[in-house]
Amino acid sequence: MSRVTTATSRLVAGTLAALVLVACSSVANDGTTSSLTPTDPSASKSPELNSPRHLFHTKNFYAKPGGGGGGAGTGIYYHGGTVITSPATKVVVIYWGNPVYANLPAVGTTGTGASDGTLIGTFLRNLGGSPYFNINTTYYNASAHVSNSVTYTGYWHTGASGDPAPSSSPTDADMIALINYGIAHSKFTYDPTTVYAILTGQGVNLGGGFGSQYCAYHTNGKVTSTGKTFYYAAMPYNQQYPSGCTSGFASPNADKAANSELNTLAHEIEETTTDAMGNAWFDNRGYENADKCAWTWGTTFTANGGTANMTINGTSYLIQRNWVNAGSGGCATSYTSPPVA
Repeated sequence: MSRVTTATSRLVAGTLAALVLVACSSVANDGTTSSLTPTDPSASKSPELNSPRHLFHTKNFYAKPGGGGGGAGTGIYYHGGTVITSPATKVVVIYWGNPVYANLPAVGTTGTGASDGTLIGTFLRNLGGSPYFNINTTYYNASAHVSNSVTYTGYWHTGASGDPAPSSSPTDADMIALINYGIAHSKFTYDPTTVYAILTGQGVNLGGGFGSQYCAYHTNGKVTSTGKTFYYAAMPYNQQYPSGCTSGFASPNADKAANSELNTLAHEIEETTTDAMGNAWFDNRGYENADKCAWTWGTTFTANGGTANMTINGTSYLIQRNWVNAGSGGCATSYTSPPVA
């Protein structure tokens, strides 16, 4: 996600973003992937690199000139930082407060990903191995590419006695404390390759700026007892701001709110995988891979009376495209890896 610091740096970023928008287009795989090459030094000059938050902005932000796409080569560069390559990206979902999704696990419970009956659970159980997540295999660190693997390890629906409850505007410190509480009280275990996704309900301005500046973001914190780093995604309730944080199309499944949330959750998972600490993959504006295709859908079709652009293991979704770091680059909903020589 793009890095936002002060209002001044946003103005500087807007000036640099005056380049004409290059529209994302579907990618025809030509069997080439980027080699393990050094970083592009010009990309390190972006004015938006000093914030720990990596924002998925509202739709109107990316509609401005310079909002996505473009750049030399594939338009995105490796800066030597943290990429989750193996064994897999893992996800823990924290339902915090009172989110409203169909088949939500009972308040106060924890469980494996297999026992989460929501549409969110269905998506996460099938994301790994999909043609969509395979796009991320075009990204790498100094020695290995990302694997097409995502494991939904577990959920925690807060609300039991003693569980922290969200205020109307929780801070990052509150979210870090929540994750530390979950680890300390065995709601889930610490894992260095896990994205801890915090999903809230109506009326919770998660992190401040929700709906006016962003729809979600990813960042990191520390385990209090060990000092180890964890990654987390702030996932406010997007249906609260339909004009800024949802597609505006009819949902291809019964739970419209969940499908809207999955669009931003997929964005955060793929960006944490390829740019976990904000020092790995981004372009010369500070845009991460999913930012370059934000709020674009590609070819759509009708499913269950709604609009979809992909089907994963029999379920249709409307999920934004992601940037393929192969050939000349571009936005796509799937990627077919070249055959192994």
